Amino acid sequence: MRFKKNLAVYALIFMPLLPLLSEAAAWLQPKGDGLVIGNIQPYTSCRYWDKQGNLHSGPCFQQFAVNPYMEYGFTSKFTAILNSTFLSYSQSGEKSPFALGYATVGGRFLINKKDYNTFSFQVLYNQPFKSKNFGNSLSPSTQYTISNEEHYADFRFLYGIGGKFDPQEYNTWYLDAEASYNPYFDGAADQLHLDFMAGWKTLAQRLIFEVQELNTITLHNPLNAEQPDYNLCTIMPNIRYLFKPNWSIQIGVKQDFYGTNVGMGTSPFAALWFTF
Repeated sequence: MRFKKNLAVYALIFMPLLPLLSEAAAWLQPKGDGLVIGNIQPYTSCRYWDKQGNLHSGPCFQQFAVNPYMEYGFTSKFTAILNSTFLSYSQSGEKSPFALGYATVGGRFLINKKDYNTFSFQVLYNQPFKSKNFGNSLSPSTQYTISNEEHYADFRFLYGIGGKFDPQEYNTWYLDAEASYNPYFDGAADQLHLDFMAGWKTLAQRLIFEVQELNTITLHNPLNAEQPDYNLCTIMPNIRYLFKPNWSIQIGVKQDFYGTNVGMGTSPFAALWFTF
């Protein structure tokens, strides 16, 4: 039971971030338990991929985001999610002031659980708050940010599996695979997300090494050509350390490695986790 509860608490992604958040793992919070994550994330993109996937240099796009994220287990089969992102960004002398950019609300539902295998379904809705009047929304460097400031939904299937390397469970592992469909309601291209995660917990499960690989795939070109339309592949290694029973710290970096019609960004981040 200890392993299953720890897995539910520590194998969640946060990400991030940027819509990440839509990037939670398959496991649910136990009934009556909750999780709060405070995430700080700068982002810089000085190169971009054109529509053919060729890389070019361009004016640097910079963003700074603070992302409070919360989950709570209302029942053993339903975990509520609230994710908000406050951010500022700038490019070529133009700036957007620090403010609430968007908030995502929804929940994760348990479909099936057996031993260390968990299959779940998640639905989220993204509500934008910032004005989209920044630069040129067709600029590849701003596509990723502008897409988060659209009305969209996230319908996601998640599968997680874990295990132990020793009888005492001092060393454990977990894998997570997810597929989601994002319909956009303001003219941006709908998206398919295929995300993967692998983690190893050691030092009596207090130290966690994790890597995520995230893929955004455009499903169609929108009728409104002024809205985002891009593909993007990203890798995100990170480390977490439990320094108190209910507190842990996380550091990592998010690096884009291939895309079309989008900026190539680098985003180091730090997060503080609290469970209750």
